[in-house]
Amino acid sequence: MNQTPVTPKQMDAIREVVNIGAGHAATNLSALTGLTVMISVPRIQWAGVGAALPGDGDLVVITVPITGVSEAGGERASLVLATETALRMVALMLRRDPSMHQEVGAFEKSALMEMGNIVCAAYVGVLGTFLGKGIMIGTPEMKVGPRSELAPQAAHGLVIETDFTFLATTFEGIFVLSHSEVSFTSLLQALGFPDAGRPAASA
Repeated sequence: MNQTPVTPKQMDAIREVVNIGAGHAATNLSALTGLTVMISVPRIQWAGVGAALPGDGDLVVITVPITGVSEAGGERASLVLATETALRMVALMLRRDPSMHQEVGAFEKSALMEMGNIVCAAYVGVLGTFLGKGIMIGTPEMKVGPRSELAPQAAHGLVIETDFTFLATTFEGIFVLSHSEVSFTSLLQALGFPDAGRPAASA
């Protein structure tokens, strides 16, 4: 989608939705890991292709398709982490020596897919509540690779910068919610902006 103009009031309303989603994600991650997981107050921006992503080097991108938002479909949610960050998160979540996780193998992939699924489901569930629809997510997919290849695909839409903190360590990541124009308009209307997406009246 093209970069969508959002007014300050609309952004405040979206931020409230995101804050609730972050709270649900933190609760669910705590249940998964048995650790106290904190998620920072998210920083939100609308971004086109090429938005800045956390960390350096290769990326881990976990993406789930979203169904039920609009008839046309095409919406998706993604959790994006620097690969180095993702590996350190796996080690801490599993209470293992970080030296045991030097690359994203089958074991690391399983742990990261579960984490990405939980985070995406939490945000999408809140979105469904506000829209009054039964929104579901599909099977997660994960890509690991060069930043130059994955960044243009990942950071396009509502970009939510999120810090995860557990065991006194903070990790930077982003959550990306990619809408179609129709579904974004529906969200704004559900949040109390009935004229969102409609042409302005002629003077």
